[in-house]
Amino acid sequence: MDTASPLRGPCVTLLEAEHDVRLTMAEIIDISDDDVVIEEDPKKKGTNTTAGSNKRAFRCLNSDCRAEEKLIKAEEYVRRYFGVLPYPKKKRVCESCLSEAQQQQDSLVDCLTSGRLLLAEKIPPPKTTVVLTDSDSDPSDDEVESSGLESEYVFEEEEDGFSLEETILALTKELGLYRQVKEGAKHLEDELLKIQESFSNLESEYSKTETSLDNVRKDFYNTFRLEIMWQNSLDIGPSSTLTQQDGSGEVIAESSVVVPNENLPPVGPLQRWELAPNEMVYAMKYSLFARWVQAQIIEVETRKPNNTAYRIRYNRNAKGAGLPRIIPGRQLAYYEPCATRIPVGTRIIAKYKDDDPKNTTISGSFYVGIVAEIPTVANKYRYLIFFDDGYAQYVHHADIRVVAESSACSWEDVSSDSREFIKEYLQMYPERPMVRLQKWNYVKTEWNGRWWRAQVKEVDGSLVKMFFPPLEGRCEWIYRGSTRLSPLFHKKMNIQAQAEQPVRAIRRRTAALPSRAVVEYGTFGQDQDLDTATPAVPTPSAEVPGQPRSVARKSTSRPSRPGTPPKEVLLKVEQESRGFTNQHSFQDKVVKFATHLCTSQCLGAGDSMKKYKGLSPLLQPLLFGWRRQFVKICRKTVNRYEIYYTAPCGRRLGSIEDVFKYLLMTESNLEVDCFSFELSVMVTHEWEPFKKIVDIEDFSKGEENVPISCVNSLEEVLPQELRYCNVRIPTEDVPLDLDPDFLVCCDCTDECRDKSKCECWQQTIANTKILERQENQSAGYTYRRLFEQVQSGIYECNTKCKCSNHCLNKVVQHPLRLKLQLFKTARRGWGVRTLHDVPRGGFICVYVGRMLNEAIANEEGKIMGGDDYYAELDYIEVMERAKEGYEDEAVNIEEDTLYQADLNDQGGSESNDSDSLFSENDTDNTKEDTDFSHPSCIRRSGGVAKREKSARLQERAAKRSRSSSQQKKEDSSRSNSDDDLAKSKKSKNKGKKEDDSKKEDKEGDKESSDKDDKEGKKESKEKDEDEAEEEDEDDEKQRQPQPFVPRQLMEANTALAKRPKSIRDYFGTDEAVYIMDAKHTGNIGRFLNHSCEPNVFVQNVFVDTHDLRFPWIAFFAISNIKAGTELTWDYSYDVGSVAGKIKYCYCGARKCRGRLL
Repeated sequence: MDTASPLRGPCVTLLEAEHDVRLTMAEIIDISDDDVVIEEDPKKKGTNTTAGSNKRAFRCLNSDCRAEEKLIKAEEYVRRYFGVLPYPKKKRVCESCLSEAQQQQDSLVDCLTSGRLLLAEKIPPPKTTVVLTDSDSDPSDDEVESSGLESEYVFEEEEDGFSLEETILALTKELGLYRQVKEGAKHLEDELLKIQESFSNLESEYSKTETSLDNVRKDFYNTFRLEIMWQNSLDIGPSSTLTQQDGSGEVIAESSVVVPNENLPPVGPLQRWELAPNEMVYAMKYSLFARWVQAQIIEVETRKPNNTAYRIRYNRNAKGAGLPRIIPGRQLAYYEPCATRIPVGTRIIAKYKDDDPKNTTISGSFYVGIVAEIPTVANKYRYLIFFDDGYAQYVHHADIRVVAESSACSWEDVSSDSREFIKEYLQMYPERPMVRLQKWNYVKTEWNGRWWRAQVKEVDGSLVKMFFPPLEGRCEWIYRGSTRLSPLFHKKMNIQAQAEQPVRAIRRRTAALPSRAVVEYGTFGQDQDLDTATPAVPTPSAEVPGQPRSVARKSTSRPSRPGTPPKEVLLKVEQESRGFTNQHSFQDKVVKFATHLCTSQCLGAGDSMKKYKGLSPLLQPLLFGWRRQFVKICRKTVNRYEIYYTAPCGRRLGSIEDVFKYLLMTESNLEVDCFSFELSVMVTHEWEPFKKIVDIEDFSKGEENVPISCVNSLEEVLPQELRYCNVRIPTEDVPLDLDPDFLVCCDCTDECRDKSKCECWQQTIANTKILERQENQSAGYTYRRLFEQVQSGIYECNTKCKCSNHCLNKVVQHPLRLKLQLFKTARRGWGVRTLHDVPRGGFICVYVGRMLNEAIANEEGKIMGGDDYYAELDYIEVMERAKEGYEDEAVNIEEDTLYQADLNDQGGSESNDSDSLFSENDTDNTKEDTDFSHPSCIRRSGGVAKREKSARLQERAAKRSRSSSQQKKEDSSRSNSDDDLAKSKKSKNKGKKEDDSKKEDKEGDKESSDKDDKEGKKESKEKDEDEAEEEDEDDEKQRQPQPFVPRQLMEANTALAKRPKSIRDYFGTDEAVYIMDAKHTGNIGRFLNHSCEPNVFVQNVFVDTHDLRFPWIAFFAISNIKAGTELTWDYSYDVGSVAGKIKYCYCGARKCRGRLL
């Protein structure tokens, strides 16, 4: 035998494993194993013929040969070479085919013994044969040979006593197989890079070819195209009239021409001119909340910069002209629209259009406000106006007039109720927070000092139309950035509450509360024309420190909003997630199920999870003989797929509950969270990156139960040094007591399946009553999966409990089991991704590090980047805030019924208007919400409240009433006296002459005519006065003020002072929130990045202590997570909580909020 034959035993598998890396040929399909049937003559064999007399002849296992003579039994390497190793009946080969396989094997052995790289050799790919046959009559060796040759290689120990394992190790070292693997991987990587480079070259060549083809096509069609004559640009004036240029042919405006949209004037500086006598203006007559009316300038009283006084006369009809009045320029507006676009922050008056068409008094009138948004595509080329009385509306340019004079800081002219809100808005512009809402969403909204559950009816740009079901169907347009919406209100209250605490110069991650309404930060289309958004205000020659700055001033101290990243960064973002998915394959052994009682013997050789430590927990059942099957359930109407697990004994299990029962019955070492019945979870998939510039096998250095790989596919940079730990490390000033005698424990023996009997589980359920109306019996884990966050916390079983490690209430305390990978991102530092699928509700890991108190955390946080990995243990604060919101909602629910009853009782009353008038001077009773919002205080008619008449109007009305009643008395007495006189004259002077009676008649006619003339003049004068008084009343009418800031926020300081004592205060006077610092000491949880749409949520869990100050921070999957996906959670930073720090978000989510800080 030649020199290569000794290597055909133990080395065959190693050589062929290297050989299988190469690409395979096209499959050769053998339709039939043996298609020639040999018929024997029954006469020669006698009469004893059986059904098995017809037998197929043996053929060569090579499908291209199929020889039938001189066949010998093929060794395993021969069968592997011809691709028939999976088919046990293919075991015979002819001499020529054997020589071919032996020659190939000798070349492999020679390559290996000479030290050449196997993958670099030009070796033909192995053949693959697929046999399609259902025949059970094929011949086998058992039928022909009574004592066949040995089919397996039997190793015989040498005389020197070396074992099989030692021999394999020595042979591996002698042949340099480790070098083959290492150099082979490098060779494959080089080949892959060459392929990528060649692909790039082909792609560039293809692009060039496609471009040249397009040019040829264009040149061909250009010969038939009409000639276009280019003319000078069109002159578009403010009046939107086009000035035609000389020339003929088709006129096309160049790209430099800006065509106005929706009749908008051109962009230009805002110009204010001094008003002249006899000029028409709009003037404020009564208050900032009342409508502005037309007036005429009589003369200029005094001229001062931004404080000119004018003498005006309000316009009436000719007879009703009012008396002159002196008014400052800040209360006058130009009569004509502005000739240029109006920048943000400009003081203006605008027409308000009410949704109620019957409300003609308010709708269409001018009210004073300020420009909040410039016209863009996002807002349909309209201005967003913030009115002084708290209303917000989109208005077209033609319905806006600029106020003649304004302060350097325009918010100083706004009413006191809205001044702070407008000031903060203009200082933040163009970035501003707004609540992300969608139609039909419900959100708590403030109205009239109380919070109501309102529904979103419509969203228009930055405005949202809220519908209040308890308030007779009241609808109102509200700015989405107003604190009247509860999400923004709570954020503002949190910031004010933190301002009451010691100076805070650090940022901390907190547990996010589940909420549908999200506050997002952005420009919302207002960054397109920032130059036009800057109001034209005089710039002082010298900057005065501490002086308020107008919104017109741009500051370099504030970082600009990052736009689209450059192409290089986008390529890196794409490269960081490039990889491929490997799929583990298992031999599908079908076990026929026989009815039996399952015991530990059903598991076969055992199922210790330590044997395959480092693999996915979902993969381990398949390694111990379990099968995971996709089963199609066919019904008459619907077909669906389901997951079934088949145990090693053949029993099929269709639910996680059945699996858990089976594990208990068989005393299996597998745990219930190793099984998943999710259809989208692929347990055999494992992700791997394409490129690894930096590759660390175990970043945890053996501290974790599972190795954590670390790769960098972008650059040759290692992560910062970290003292890895998987437990919390308290510092000296943190009173963490881990005495187990202070823990509540259970004595369950059923692995805590019955929640009603487990004391630990009952503690979790009992705490849910704090935030909900009743106890949530389903709170906590469901077979070790947590499908939703439990705000009130989870109490796990501990070391004092009698349950085992298979307990259903022990999850977080188990060591890390998932196969995670630390990787470098392009824009967000280092991140963490999972290398296999994670089912919904699955436990990820915990967040641990050094535990600090408030003082030490503030001191260390001042260092550059010292607060990057701070996480607050704010379980108490989160619970108290959630409880406050729940109590408010509970009170509102009780009051809504009473309030609705009052509305029904008084809604149809129209006669008693004096009880339903709203006076601006009335004092508000803030002791009770019901008193503040009682229907007797406000008359609701399209959202408008009437004012009481002024003293002057009341006096005039009373005078008119007295004069009319006195006139009636005089007429009545005069008529009575005339009747009496006529009767007396008739009785005494009956014989008077006829001429005397005629004389008296003439005198009476003359007196009556004079009387009629006087009465006619008086009635005409009174009619004119009535018309003027009606106009005065309409002018003085005002909308019910709706400030942007709710009353609770205005009285925040009082509310904070009256806030009940916190539970944390009972631990000591100097107690504050403790901090988990993972900057220099921590685990893999510290590397989880932020996302506005996370796939991981945070849960507070109590394990080794029930002290409310020290919960564990655990991460769970929100949804099914595919292999290779980055794990992210919501940091829940309070934007604006850290003075002087602005941090933008680069999560890339579709609904990114824009900012972290």
